[in-house]
Amino acid sequence: MSKAETFQAVLSEFSAQVTRLVKAAQDAHKNSTGDEVKSEGKYDTRGTEAAYLAGAQAEQAEKAQSALADLQSYQPRDFDFDDVIALGAIVETEQDGELTYYFLLPHGGGVTVEHDGFDCSVLTPDAPLYQQLLGHRAGETLGDLLLLGLE
Repeated sequence: MSKAETFQAVLSEFSAQVTRLVKAAQDAHKNSTGDEVKSEGKYDTRGTEAAYLAGAQAEQAEKAQSALADLQSYQPRDFDFDDVIALGAIVETEQDGELTYYFLLPHGGGVTVEHDGFDCSVLTPDAPLYQQLLGHRAGETLGDLLLLGLE
């Protein structure tokens, strides 16, 4: 699978996650205004709690939609084997005999797709492993993680 195909798979999976998040926010808003949360006394806080939840989910959905739009306009560059690891790289690693790929992207952290028959997990700048990988090259080791290749 090419890097472009892997990137499209990430976009597709992240888009599906954002769609689910938006739907959950819409449902939370709908539920916060229904009869089920109508106050039955001065100590009944179900309505207030539901409104807080709906507001927080709406804010999270907006941030996710913005991140998706940003990622859709992002174009990861190609890397050569001897380049320094940076944003947009797919890094092939080996740890305890197991191959794993990491795709360093500005958004979509936690998304995992298939790349060349192996898991490829998206790392974003706030992830500690992302920060550790930056500036290194294929052939180096980070603890017990061997950096095998770079795309």
